[in-house]
Amino acid sequence: MSDETADEQVVEVRDTKVVDFYGDQIPAAQGADGEVYVPIRPLTDFLGMNRRGQQQRIQRDPVLSRRLRSLKIDTGGGLQSLLCLPLDLLPGWLFGVTTGKMGAELQEKLNRYREECFKVLWNAFKGGIMPVAPQPTDLTPAEQALAQAEAVAAIARQQVELERRQQSMAGYMRPYVQQTSRRLADHEQRLVSLELRLDPAANITDEQASELAMAVKNVAYRVGSADPDYARVWGEVYRRYRISGYKNLKRKDFDAALEWLSGWFDE
Repeated sequence: MSDETADEQVVEVRDTKVVDFYGDQIPAAQGADGEVYVPIRPLTDFLGMNRRGQQQRIQRDPVLSRRLRSLKIDTGGGLQSLLCLPLDLLPGWLFGVTTGKMGAELQEKLNRYREECFKVLWNAFKGGIMPVAPQPTDLTPAEQALAQAEAVAAIARQQVELERRQQSMAGYMRPYVQQTSRRLADHEQRLVSLELRLDPAANITDEQASELAMAVKNVAYRVGSADPDYARVWGEVYRRYRISGYKNLKRKDFDAALEWLSGWFDE
């Protein structure tokens, strides 16, 4: 059971649906009084709002508070008593939410809720609320064909609306997918670089090659009486490690090479 408490009227639930809204699974219920109700708590969670603060704001409002109800709704974890607003008051509540402390992403999401949420939730329930007109039985063949065509057109319009929402959701998610892909590629590149650094059979990095060259330079200045004796020092490096350039030194030999050069410098 939920820890929400209120003195609002309890309404018996007739039907419950979970409606997908751009990835947010919104629970809603039709009460025995015929109204469609939307619980406050899931929406505040989806929109990053303070639930208790929004509940208090609703209870201070003379219109919203009069129609605030408590319904037992299954949100996936069992029945919970949740404070709900009638669907027709949902836009009024959402348009009263202040956005000063919201980030840009949440503001964009709130605007999407304000613009489309009512219609999506209403479409989920209207089939069970609006009476279906009985089909006349004395239609001519042409009239029957027209009725069938209109039914097909209605289904097509629903499909177009569904595809539009899917495309809009894809456009909304595309920047996040691209950003995630870039981050994964960056992490993979760093991992490969780290593996190369730790692989003893791999050659040393550019930074390590620069460090090795500096060590050779220091020794060459120390052993040369007047001019740095690069030939002598590099000859010793080649004799020990059989490399044609600093970058060809193996990672496993790097520490020993620096230690040897440091010892020669001290001597």
